[in-house]
Amino acid sequence: MKNSLRSRPALLWLVALLMASIVSPVLNAQDKTAPRPVMGNQIRQIKGNLYRAGNGAWHSIFLVTRGGIILADPLNKEYATWLKQQLAERFHVPVKYVIYSHSHFDHAAGAAVFADTATIIAHAGVAANMDGRYPQMPGDMIDRNNNGLIDREDIMIPTTADPGICGMSASFFDQIDLNKDGIVTPAELQADIAKPDLYYSERMTISLGGKTVELMHPGNNHGNDMTVVYFPEERVVFAADMIADALVRKDIRSLPSACGPFDGTPLREWIRSYKAVEALDFDIFAGGHGDFYTKAEVALPGQFLEDLYAAVDQALAQGKSLEQMKQQIMLEQYKDWAYYQRLREKNIEAAYLNLTKFRE
Repeated sequence: MKNSLRSRPALLWLVALLMASIVSPVLNAQDKTAPRPVMGNQIRQIKGNLYRAGNGAWHSIFLVTRGGIILADPLNKEYATWLKQQLAERFHVPVKYVIYSHSHFDHAAGAAVFADTATIIAHAGVAANMDGRYPQMPGDMIDRNNNGLIDREDIMIPTTADPGICGMSASFFDQIDLNKDGIVTPAELQADIAKPDLYYSERMTISLGGKTVELMHPGNNHGNDMTVVYFPEERVVFAADMIADALVRKDIRSLPSACGPFDGTPLREWIRSYKAVEALDFDIFAGGHGDFYTKAEVALPGQFLEDLYAAVDQALAQGKSLEQMKQQIMLEQYKDWAYYQRLREKNIEAAYLNLTKFRE
């Protein structure tokens, strides 16, 4: 279905800082190819009136038109407040649309800052993830005891197992536990995430000030409510946490974080969704993490997933154990990628769990 449009204080600001501070020192100590993110708010022109802005390793994107601004991913309340002031001073037009790339708290918070002028748009899956139940979350943070609440163990089990890769820090858990009762409700987690005004299912077109922006749900991967934002005139694509996750810096050649069984989404769906992005007609990928990448570079993470899938699938067919796979599946063509030493076995285990759980 294709639609057309015509007509809490500093908590979430700390997400990017906390996650970046966890990831960078831990990984840099073990992997010299993992550079630290550049911290601090910044705005960077991509092409024409299209810009990417960010606060370290997390980024949003916005298109300036004569009718207003189309913005994807407000990130957090404090950053959004800063960005709103910058946009007003530099471009003198209001933000008319805010798009969520997905519902995760480190990308979607802060849109209420623009609520006086903007319509918030998201994939239909965001509605389910904001209906008061335990939402789909990143980093293998799942409802382990099925009580519908985010307990400390829900976040500390993956955090302890893979510090700086999965989960969240205990200190951040304490900050979002607003009433300090030792648990976090979905409402507390999403306190700074405004519910969308408008949802779409597969594709949607936004027209504003003579410009067109296309939204596409590529399928499920890191999240089950993902949106890819395509700027056809500028030939630029934006997506968050797919193609390039939060570990990616300058070079897209980086093994994925692979938390749990790949965020509980079948690897074959990850691969299909990556191919959906590759099928778009673009020159530049400017995502929620990392740098700017060419279309050829965007194909590399998808190829890694295909090679990983094939190797683990073959090993399963041969009756090999997980420990045998970790010893024998070397993925040597990726030995120069960031985090290869630390995350090769982790990716194999995540793929093993994924293919075992979702085996056709």
